[in-house]
Amino acid sequence: MDSIIIRPLEVDMDRRDWRRMRFAFWPLYTEPEMEAEMETLLADIDEQPVFVAVAPDGTLCGLVEAAIHGTAPGCVTSRIGYLGAWWVDPEWRRHGIGRRLVDAAERWARGRGCVEMASDTMSDYPISPSAHDPLGYATVACDGDDIFFKKVL
Repeated sequence: MDSIIIRPLEVDMDRRDWRRMRFAFWPLYTEPEMEAEMETLLADIDEQPVFVAVAPDGTLCGLVEAAIHGTAPGCVTSRIGYLGAWWVDPEWRRHGIGRRLVDAAERWARGRGCVEMASDTMSDYPISPSAHDPLGYATVACDGDDIFFKKVL
């Protein structure tokens, strides 16, 4: 899918689609909760970037939100790249877009000195574990419904 562009979020242009995909990922959020979390991310966008996939028609079709954590299950360093929200619209899945989004987050983390990347999901997101595995993420812990992943960069 060479026609899909992966780039950092451009807030003025992308906010509406970013919000739509976040609600698709977390449908139980209230409007105020979603807006508050988005504003928190935007206030620290250099340290919590959002990378988006842009479809040929200019709309967004995927996203990954990244951050740096001091700890994560299975990790041994104190500066760990972390995948937060990771979403590709259903009609765009299985075309490598998710991989390209994660690659962008991993490059960003490496550029900030990270040698480990981590992620988590919940058991009620059944496709998430199978999406992590081919990208080199190993399951390192399960705690109730939470599943934790790690990758050496």
